[in-house]
Formats: sequence, C-alpha cells, structure tokens
Amino acid sequence: MPRADEMSPRTKTEETILKFYTLLMTKQFDAWGELFTDDATQENPFVPDLKGLDKEFSGKERIVFHYRTVLTKRRGHVFTIHDIHESEDGNSVIVEANGKSEVPETGRIYDQRYVMIFGLRDGKIASLREYFNPLVFQKAFEGFLVGDGAIKH
Repeated sequence: MPRADEMSPRTKTEETILKFYTLLMTKQFDAWGELFTDDATQENPFVPDLKGLDKEFSGKERIVFHYRTVLTKRRGHVFTIHDIHESEDGNSVIVEANGKSEVPETGRIYDQRYVMIFGLRDGKIASLREYFNPLVFQKAFEGFLVGDGAIKH
C-alpha cells in the first residue's frame, strides 16, 4: 500500500483527498483546514461512548481544533491508502486507509484501519464520516486524556 504522500492524484477531487492525509502527516493544520468548507461536519459513529469523546464536530474551526489537539504530540504519523473510490461527479469519495503513529502518552502504537466517506462541495470537504475499530482506539489511547474535552478514562 502506498503512503498518501507518495501517490499522484488522478483527478482534482483525489488531489484534495490526498492533501487531507499528507497535511495531517506533516501536521500542517492551518493548510489542512483550508480543505474544508466553513460549515463542514465530521461524524465518528464508532467513537466509544465515553465522557469527553465527541462523535460529531460542526464547523471548520471546530474540526481543525480537534485534530490539532489530538495529533500535535503524535510521532511518525503515516497514512497508507488501500483504495480511493470517487463518484462520477466528484462530490463523493470513499477512502480505505490505514493510519499508524506512536502515542507518546501511552507509549503504544496506534495502527488503525479506516473507511472514510467524504462529501465535497465546490472542491472542498463539506462532510466527513470516519469509521474505525473502537477496540484498536481504546487499546492505544486507554488511560490518558484524548481529544479537547476528554477526561481520564
């Protein structure tokens, strides 16, 4: 599987999607935020039901704040891409990806398989639904504060 930063986009939409991953890998959060519409939404349906963990984020600023908070301390964050499925009109994209990084707070490796469904409007990300294995999440992050409003669990 190729790393997101080693892939060449085949379409404008795919270029936006690959930037989503490569800018996160390099922690360029301000540039990453410019990929979103101001009213963008993100849903994480499989986030564990723990106090302080949000399943939904509304607005570009809120989404960027969350990712900046969660990823700033991570080390060696790499996304590899299994496949990108783009609709004919370029407004819907499904990505099968893997994300791997070290979680300094626990010393564990977070190695997660994702399915992400992107909705685009005027070339920008307007919605994102992120599916992942909550057991992998809990194993890597258990016992420390995760997210901007989380409590120790």
